[in-house]
Amino acid sequence: MMKKGVSGINILVLGDEGVGKSSLISTFVSRHFSERIPKLLTRVHLPPDPLLSDCTITIVDTHDGDIALQNALSLSVSEDNKESSVTAPASNESPLSSSTPSSSSSFNDKHPAESFLASTVFRNVDAIVLVYDMSRAESFHRLESHWLPLIERCYRGNLPVIIAGNKMDVFEQQQLSSQSTAARSRQQIISLLQRFKFVRQCIKCSAKKILHVDDVFNKAKIAVIYPIKPLYDLVGGRLTPACVRAFTRIFRVFDLDRDGLLSDDELMAFQNKIWGTTTMGRDVVEWKNALSSHDLIIHKREEADDESVSESEDVIVNDKISLTGFLTIIDIFISQNRLEVPWTVLWALGYDDDLNLHIPESILSPGCNDLDTSKFDQSAWRLNASEVDFLSSIFYQFQSDDENMLSAEDLNSIFSVFSIPLPPWSIRSKKLLDGCFSRPRIDEDVTPPSSLVAGVTFDPEIEDHNVSADLSPSSPSISPSGVTISSSPLPSIDVSKGTELDFIPANKPLTHLSWLNHWHSFCTISPSRCRAELFCLGYAGETLVRSKTLHASSTHSPSNSPDGGTQTIFIRALVLGSNDHAKRFIINNLHGIHHDCSTSNLTHPETSCSVARVMLPNTINKAVQEESETVVHLIVTEIPSSYLASSVSEKRSLKNKFSALLGKQSAAGERVYDMAILVFETGLEQSWEYAKDIESDLLTGNMPRIFVGTRENQHDTQSACEHHIHCKSMDLEEPITLSLDETIEDSSLLHHLVRCTQDAKFRSIPHGERNRRLAALKRKCMWFTSIVSVSLVVVFVFKETKKVEKGSWRHYFHRLLPFN
Repeated sequence: MMKKGVSGINILVLGDEGVGKSSLISTFVSRHFSERIPKLLTRVHLPPDPLLSDCTITIVDTHDGDIALQNALSLSVSEDNKESSVTAPASNESPLSSSTPSSSSSFNDKHPAESFLASTVFRNVDAIVLVYDMSRAESFHRLESHWLPLIERCYRGNLPVIIAGNKMDVFEQQQLSSQSTAARSRQQIISLLQRFKFVRQCIKCSAKKILHVDDVFNKAKIAVIYPIKPLYDLVGGRLTPACVRAFTRIFRVFDLDRDGLLSDDELMAFQNKIWGTTTMGRDVVEWKNALSSHDLIIHKREEADDESVSESEDVIVNDKISLTGFLTIIDIFISQNRLEVPWTVLWALGYDDDLNLHIPESILSPGCNDLDTSKFDQSAWRLNASEVDFLSSIFYQFQSDDENMLSAEDLNSIFSVFSIPLPPWSIRSKKLLDGCFSRPRIDEDVTPPSSLVAGVTFDPEIEDHNVSADLSPSSPSISPSGVTISSSPLPSIDVSKGTELDFIPANKPLTHLSWLNHWHSFCTISPSRCRAELFCLGYAGETLVRSKTLHASSTHSPSNSPDGGTQTIFIRALVLGSNDHAKRFIINNLHGIHHDCSTSNLTHPETSCSVARVMLPNTINKAVQEESETVVHLIVTEIPSSYLASSVSEKRSLKNKFSALLGKQSAAGERVYDMAILVFETGLEQSWEYAKDIESDLLTGNMPRIFVGTRENQHDTQSACEHHIHCKSMDLEEPITLSLDETIEDSSLLHHLVRCTQDAKFRSIPHGERNRRLAALKRKCMWFTSIVSVSLVVVFVFKETKKVEKGSWRHYFHRLLPFN
């Protein structure tokens, strides 16, 4: 596997005159050394390599390449100065990556050859091979004083450079390879690599003896195919934040028991998934020994360091590899220039060359992005059992206290695999849910914790992958290269006792139920984006074959939840009406919020959620006659009046959306929302007419709905005759009326909603009882018709048999069906 999108690789060969650049190229291409070669080979095109997906390799030889490079740099700087009033190049953009030189330049007229090089060769370079003569010390010194600074100015360290020390045979013949000289040479190379971070490797070779010639150009190709820049910060000497996030997620994918460690079985599953082979037990032991030795070296360095440093996390815990150890393995491969290993892992698990994660189609449920009723799949708008189990395991893995709560820091740890480590229902939702029917409600007084915003300006308009700030907590270096790790109807329902509401603002510590409630709400808003977020968190679904041996019990098991075995119901409702203030009051009443509920700027549907505990008959164990505590997940979407103020054609489109959300059929399993709540003001006729218009224009006959009236205070007893007449004519439950007095705690609406979803006799669909009776009568008629038909057939056969006095049944059938 090679770098995606690469169809050709251009390698530029630079160096002083007489160092053997052309000889090196000729020997690599022809596989033998020739004394007579052209002084300049210019361009050498190699046939496509099948091992590199038929990628073509072009090697460009140069003569006086430094002069041409300086001229190209001067020309590029001159053009940038001319165009600076129009646009300025990015600070990390190479000067030679600017626009093509102008044909009117005097430099082009006087130096056409150099101009040609500046416009073609130097602007289309993927890697550089810098050659020096090992037999001449001054040739090596010019690398540090002349060539490498020039390359750094031209390409700003964005191109990989392979240094080739040619004429190794001459160097040995001169008997210069004494022990002291070799040590001095190694020290000089180390100093060179430390100063110029873009130099990937220094290789000693001999074109005449054909020694390590292939290594020079193969390393240059590998440097392009497996780039180091997305993975490693050469200046800071650590893994890049994007690389840490990617491999942290990969660690979670294979941490199947959710204990924060990789066992031997999990490591074998990782090996089998990436390379299709099974890791031997001794290989795992060798890796653990290597990591333990590496960890010991780091601890000794920390003890010898004069400056105080915090303790680093152990790489081996309980004979398992921790996240720090997993990242250390990646760092070791990079330090050894074995970049094909981390890139193979990344590409196999869906990452591109910029470390952006591709979400496979198998993760996204079909039809969950489209509200078109012809393609709509209502089952996609529910989290399945596997997804709920994953979220529960994540909760118990990352909770940091003994109170079964997720703090802001815990949420930061969970979402650290994102460039902005915030949950999708936070300020990140504005861009994430752009184009969706609804968005999550974010209270104005809710702000991200200060620990999450240090050094970062949060802009909801910025895409996640464009945020480059490192939000990982600082921690000490852990490797020599400096990596830092950062069902049946209920006879009666009583919800008058034991009601407890739990509204969930974004920065409040989350209980297990609140955590799940947020995800159920998010899936109601956008199933596709919800499952994409789960995939990014490490949920692999059915894409990862999990061994039965990996399902060992964990201390973070969801079965340890205090809510285990509690029956759970879901109530999803759309709130519509003319008065946005009254609708917000209704929603706050459901959530148990008692404060100002102004919604002056709401122009888009908004979804909020909360958790309630009520007493209901036990549906899990029907043998138990007593009522038991039931968890109610409330998911409420407010539809602003301005959103419904549209033309006839737009209303038709809205009606299709509501048909998808509330379902065309009366079955509860074929809709996203359980009901529509139509809010009106009891003393205002226009408000009641508006609610009836919504009912007639947007809701079909099979959509469940309830009417809720609001009055200024509890003593307001204005007439509601018209409301009751309408509901009676439609065979609906009578409207429930609430007072807008915020000092009164009233849970009657919540009780009403619970009855609506749990009581089969609750009248929420127009003429529902009549339709049920008609359906029952139709079924009886079908049964009666079937019985009569069968009886007539039996009578006919009986009479026919009486007519047959002689002969066998076979004779009778031949007479009845005459054929040969």
